[in-house]
Amino acid sequence: MPAPYGSFDPASLYVLHALLLERHVTRAAKRVGLSQSSMSHRLQQLRRDLGDPLLVQVGRALVPTPRAEALIQPLTDALAALSRVVVPNEPFAPRTSHRTFALGMPDLLAPLLPSLLARLTKSGPNIGLRVMNLPPALGEGLGVGEPELALAPLRDVPAYARSRSLGDIRFGLVARRGHPILRGGPITVERWLEFGHVVVRTGNTAPNMVGSALEKAGLGRRVGAEVPTFLAGLHLVARSDLLMNAPLALVDELLETLGLVVRETPMSLPKFPAALVWHERFQHDEGHRWAREEIFGLVQQRLGQPQPREDRRAPRTTR
Repeated sequence: MPAPYGSFDPASLYVLHALLLERHVTRAAKRVGLSQSSMSHRLQQLRRDLGDPLLVQVGRALVPTPRAEALIQPLTDALAALSRVVVPNEPFAPRTSHRTFALGMPDLLAPLLPSLLARLTKSGPNIGLRVMNLPPALGEGLGVGEPELALAPLRDVPAYARSRSLGDIRFGLVARRGHPILRGGPITVERWLEFGHVVVRTGNTAPNMVGSALEKAGLGRRVGAEVPTFLAGLHLVARSDLLMNAPLALVDELLETLGLVVRETPMSLPKFPAALVWHERFQHDEGHRWAREEIFGLVQQRLGQPQPREDRRAPRTTR
């Protein structure tokens, strides 16, 4: 009784295909890397499984039966399709790709977006960028590609993720052009604290960096306004006498547009270590590799802190 079709493994199908194409046991054996005796044994097994002689002797040649003839083309098509499943994809070509990359980032890095998109589309004119907030569970989001890449605080990088350090983001004092603090001598801590400050509350549980530094120094400040985003704070500062502490390397493109001025803060503030992060499953994706090199290059250039090129696993951190 013929064996059910589901019992055939791919190796048996490749052997059958070689026999039907070569119509010669020795040549078929060489084609698939078997010995002649092994191929003869496999032919006998195939005959029993299919309930058909498959190849019969006519003179000195082996001739396929009608059943075998009918199998040749479907089997050729099926094995070709199976091969396409496992062969490597075509190399990623940014010039012709229409891929869209999902990038997660905190609002304070939003000033980078125009330059970032320009850099990506210079090499990939049809490349898209979908920007999203950092998910509360960053590791889970990266695992499902929501986002595929993230610019994140180093403290939030999952221990099992891949990452590249972007260095430290330094904060400075931002005021409107013509603000009183810009007149009348050096900006001291006392003068800095005379004015209300804009504080960004993003909803995460991390302590406010400036507030913690002031508290440690035994000082306090007056919070003139709380806003949900970095950009909202800059717009508010541009139309008031409030002050704001913002990333020095990232506000350049907005200074002229909003009429802002940046100065060093009168006291040393903690730095903001940041990293480019992605999940292990994207490590060998050519398009993803291209995108992370472009994004890393732009952000590293803007921060002005050279870093090695090697991808590194994120360090384990404790909180």
